[in-house]
Amino acid sequence: MKKKVAFNCAVFVLFLILPGPAQDRATTLTRAEIAQAVDKVCQLLNRFYVLPEVATRMERHIRAKLEAGTFDRMTDSDEFLEAMTRELRSVCHDKHLAMFKGANPDERSKEERDLDRFAGQFESKRRNFGLDKVEILGGNVGYLRIRSVMYSREAMEVVSAALKFLENTDALIIDLRENRGGDPAYMASVLSYFFEKPTHINSIYWKDRDRTDEFWTKESVPGKKLVDLPLYVLVSGQTFSGAEEFAYDLQALKRAVVIGEKSAGGANPASSWVVYKDLRISIPYGRAINPTTGTNWEGVGVKPDIETGADKALEAAVAVAEPAAEDRRAKMMENLLAAYNECSSSLKQAEMLFLQKKTEEAETLVLSILKRAIERKVMDQSSINQKGYELLRQESRAMAIAVFKCNAQAYPGSANVYDSLGEAYLANGDIQLAIDSYRRALALEPGLESAKRALEKIRK
Repeated sequence: MKKKVAFNCAVFVLFLILPGPAQDRATTLTRAEIAQAVDKVCQLLNRFYVLPEVATRMERHIRAKLEAGTFDRMTDSDEFLEAMTRELRSVCHDKHLAMFKGANPDERSKEERDLDRFAGQFESKRRNFGLDKVEILGGNVGYLRIRSVMYSREAMEVVSAALKFLENTDALIIDLRENRGGDPAYMASVLSYFFEKPTHINSIYWKDRDRTDEFWTKESVPGKKLVDLPLYVLVSGQTFSGAEEFAYDLQALKRAVVIGEKSAGGANPASSWVVYKDLRISIPYGRAINPTTGTNWEGVGVKPDIETGADKALEAAVAVAEPAAEDRRAKMMENLLAAYNECSSSLKQAEMLFLQKKTEEAETLVLSILKRAIERKVMDQSSINQKGYELLRQESRAMAIAVFKCNAQAYPGSANVYDSLGEAYLANGDIQLAIDSYRRALALEPGLESAKRALEKIRK
């Protein structure tokens, strides 16, 4: 069964590497307790590990080690955890699989759990939800450093604000060199900025549910999409799990250039279970399946398009991003000038139609011209308003009214455009139309003084 999952994914999956040995004092284990722990580990592996045949091999291996006396002299729990992790990984080579020390959640009070949750939320805010550097480099190249890709509403607000700040750059570098992972919903959210239409970026098969969830980018995002922005992603040998997915998905879809060192190679999402007292195990119970490659980065990492040392990755990215940004600027300016000249020429045709008293045809042409100019980003509300006032000064009142009317249609929530339209109607002697426009402006912005003064003048 497949389920399509977009931005607000119902499943929260940690792609983070699990904590190392606990800082508290190691506990002592008896041989019977070690045997009990090994039994529990085998049960959990067979139930949850995403590759059943590998789970079977791990069980055989670890039971053989137990029978051979590998753990007989181990009484220190930390030593046992390290040995178990080493032996299990020698079979599965999965960096998400690990044994560690952690409190049994079933033995903790609700107050303790609530306090931990509160402390975690506080720490996330203190670290700005993993996004700790945003700047504009030379050549108008944007730079975004993300140390964690954990999804939450607050995290999305932070990253949206950062991308808003960078939306007028001509290239973007995203630095994941120190990122240890997070949540697939984060990738679906952020990657939505870089694709015009909903795009299937990843799937995850869950063994415990026998279900495959699909992750797609969103149709719309807060702010502006950056679909034609040259994109570069920095990775290192420390880049792990969900951060690897970020780079892998973009690379597979040929949407970004990956630069740096081969990443760590952990693709299978994991969760943790209690083994014995405070002994726990992290078991990968899902498998990432990229829709483009049909596979993932487990054990092999993400291979950069441009390989260099982690400490040189930003320098290498800037070296290719700056020329790409310059080329983008030149092409955009060329396209804008061509569109602007086309718009100006067409507006002159419309003026001729007004002079020929072909008013309806002229108004239709103006609407069509300006609508296209807005779509091509040649003109906006402000520049259209300026054009209307320029026409008023030239006594081309009918043409000015047509321009202001178009602006009102394009930006119906702006009091300013109705105020300007009222001024044009008043200049043309259309008193009632002017009153209607000024009233519309005041309905949108009750404190607009220019509209109030105009209506007061008309009454006198």
